[in-house]
Amino acid sequence: MKFLRDSLTKKAIFLFSVLLTALVVVATVLFRKGVVQVSLWTFVGSLLAVLLFILIVFLLDVMSPLSRVAKEVRALLGGKNYQRVPPTTIDEIGMFTHFFNEITRDLEKISYDVRERRRMTSELDIAAQIQRDVLPKSAPESKGLDIVAKTRPAAEIGGDSFDFLKTADDKQTILYIGDVTGHGVPSGIIMMMVNTLVRSMLSMGMVSSRDIVVLTNTLLSPKISSRLFMTLVMLRWDSENQKMYYTGAGHEHILVYRQKTEKVEAIRSGGIALGMIPDNSLIAQEKEIPLEIGDSILLYSDGMTEAKNKTGEMYTLERMVQSFQKNGYFPSAESIFDHVTKDFQAFVQEYVQIDDCSMIVIKYAGPESGAKMKLSISNEEARTAKTSKIWDWES
Repeated sequence: MKFLRDSLTKKAIFLFSVLLTALVVVATVLFRKGVVQVSLWTFVGSLLAVLLFILIVFLLDVMSPLSRVAKEVRALLGGKNYQRVPPTTIDEIGMFTHFFNEITRDLEKISYDVRERRRMTSELDIAAQIQRDVLPKSAPESKGLDIVAKTRPAAEIGGDSFDFLKTADDKQTILYIGDVTGHGVPSGIIMMMVNTLVRSMLSMGMVSSRDIVVLTNTLLSPKISSRLFMTLVMLRWDSENQKMYYTGAGHEHILVYRQKTEKVEAIRSGGIALGMIPDNSLIAQEKEIPLEIGDSILLYSDGMTEAKNKTGEMYTLERMVQSFQKNGYFPSAESIFDHVTKDFQAFVQEYVQIDDCSMIVIKYAGPESGAKMKLSISNEEARTAKTSKIWDWES
């Protein structure tokens, strides 16, 4: 009888009706037999029999399932092992039993998610540390150059990369900046793959920036998805002849401040991003950037030019050029870097960083100057979007 199973109230009414019906039936039977009086013990015995029947039904149908659920709830609250209870009715107790089962399933899922998140967080911390270790903490002496380079990832694992390496003959310095699509673990893996490949080629005696870019692309393309690629611009500094060369792989512009004219030249890096096509040998070219003493070069990732302020307006290449042109006369790479950064800060203000940001400033100080280099990698472990009233590389 379904109507008795879906409500405790209906069960109570039914049991009361049974009791009342039993009394009416007994009274009717006695009346028909002409019995006008019954002993007290007979009446009490009959009443107790009916009440016993009602009690047994109540214990079996109400208290027993409720007791089973209450036992498991106590175990759950006490932090002990518990078991889910299969519902036997569809009344309030059945609903409570079903609710208990669903809650415990959700708790188990949440507990698993928490453990899994802790595991992933631990692994991300390790991966982030590995990446920070891969990025350079110092740089080889590069006669004639004064360099500052900094990066700030948007997440635990960044997709931006730069490095400063000597060729095997110790006569050339390779400098590059790269940007993998997106950020996070996949980007970080590709960044570290490229870093390892470039270092390996230099250790084998390769010198030309074009050859390094071409071979890196050849080795990288079959190993990564076509949706992931890395833009890059690689500079080669010939310290003996004091000449700078570059090879582009689809990266942002190379900005060159000319001290003589106090103007900035924006050079398209050219080429195509690493990993986009199997063979880029017909596209990649090594070209010279003529430099005079006092000239400067600025390299950046698109996290800088595409950064937005509160109104959603982008910083843009034009603002970067204007800032570099305004500050390129400063005597050191560090002072130029700091002033360009201040202009960037003034624009973005309460900027929520959504992409990795990297910037390198290279000042040609002349062959007689002492080379110096300052490298900085943001040590913030980003767990959520970054906001800061004063945007800072170290915040």
